[in-house]
Amino acid sequence: MTHQLALTVIAPIQPNAIDSLKMLLGRIAQNRNQPPIIPFDKLNTIHFARLMILDETQDLRGQRIRPSLALLTNFDAPLDAHLTALATIAADELDKVFSHCEGYPQPHARSPQSRVAFLRSHRVSSKPFYVNTPGRTVQQIQQEEQLRQAIGQFVDQSDWPEGTASNQVRSAIQAFVRSQSHLGWALSPAEPPKLSWRLRETLHKVGVPLLLLPFLPLILLGLPIGLVLLRIHEARELPDTSKADPDRVRQLRDDEDFGGQNQIIAIGEFKLGWFRKITAWIVLELADYLIRHVFNRGSLSGLNTIHFARWVTIDQGRRLFFTSNYDGSLESYMNDFIDKAAWGLNAIFSNGEGFPKTRWLFLDGIRDEQAYKTFLPTRQIPTQIWYSAYPHLSTINIQNNAMIRRDLFRQLNSTEIEQWLQRL
Repeated sequence: MTHQLALTVIAPIQPNAIDSLKMLLGRIAQNRNQPPIIPFDKLNTIHFARLMILDETQDLRGQRIRPSLALLTNFDAPLDAHLTALATIAADELDKVFSHCEGYPQPHARSPQSRVAFLRSHRVSSKPFYVNTPGRTVQQIQQEEQLRQAIGQFVDQSDWPEGTASNQVRSAIQAFVRSQSHLGWALSPAEPPKLSWRLRETLHKVGVPLLLLPFLPLILLGLPIGLVLLRIHEARELPDTSKADPDRVRQLRDDEDFGGQNQIIAIGEFKLGWFRKITAWIVLELADYLIRHVFNRGSLSGLNTIHFARWVTIDQGRRLFFTSNYDGSLESYMNDFIDKAAWGLNAIFSNGEGFPKTRWLFLDGIRDEQAYKTFLPTRQIPTQIWYSAYPHLSTINIQNNAMIRRDLFRQLNSTEIEQWLQRL
């Protein structure tokens, strides 16, 4: 198996082209029963994808930030194959959308190579990038759901004599799976990510602390000074207590809760000054390390409903956006962050302008529930196109299906067999 990656492409929109682009893309609410304008479903390694317009705005210094188009995908590696698929399988649709952007190849110059070159030149790094379970591909997720459904149908349609033992039921299921040629892949356990990727991750996990070790005395020496400066900044920074326009909030909510899965994107500007810029960089690097090596087994600080999430610094380091694909409603999502991961959200987003007041970086902040729920809509922006390869599956469903496959032919005791059957 392979690992997962995030592609973020952000390209400036041509002058006077934004209205026609918005008309072309529409809104999630308008598109939900139609195939997406870019055929993401034909690119069979994409988990989630979205297209969104970042409107023109001004930064805190009054400088113009131009409107741009963003393409975001969560996909199974490698990157080169993903870009090539976009530039060939989705070539016509990619042309239709990105021809609104500056620098996109003219019709006579369009080719798979020129499209890939454009995408690469406008690619922005996503850091941190969260994957619910690294190594679980689109194919694996879809196949394991197929397995669960096939077994469930077999069990429902079979005539089981009264008193049939659990191990007999399981043996019958095993025989059924063996008899189905299209389920032959289920006879073997899922493969882990490639050894080369696992070695790189191990090297990063061990290497980063080792590289920092010689600087530990300087870090400890500078920590008290950093904490004093932090409290000075926290004391004088004012939160944004304004409320989002009701019509805008209504439009955002109209694009949510169509099924079990949901999406969100929020964007904000970093606070001015070198101290907050350095603090944000340190926190994002630390978050990247923790997500890669600690929160990499189906839970992000206790939140097990997130499929993918990413943080992306844009506009020459002036702004940060966060986007996530998750299960349930936005209300439950916000409550989960408040209850389980407030410390992490505070540490990252307190470096953004207008965030609810924090204390010692990790405390307070979004724990003021009303302040947070008032603040978030002021930083949310709409997504025009949103795609999921498995919209009916929650993270719990996916994990359950993986466990069904894992234990299908393993040696289990009677209690474990009972638990396995309950997963069906």
